[in-house]
Amino acid sequence: SPHKSAQAINKIGQEIGGEKFLVRDFKKKEGFKRAVQLAKRWELYRQDYCGCIYSMRQGGRDE
Repeated sequence: SPHKSAQAINKIGQEIGGEKFLVRDFKKKEGFKRAVQLAKRWELYRQDYCGCIYSMRQGGRDE
């Protein structure tokens, strides 16, 4: 998501995954746009909300 904090995600990833975690900010250089394009090409599922209870309610989804 372009709204997530890459710094926070990378910090948590390093704490949990250690050396196996790839530290990157995939939003840079149109990374998010590229991810959307690849997901469409490979027919990957992409949810249209972040998954929190507030966005689920806003989108008319049940819990």
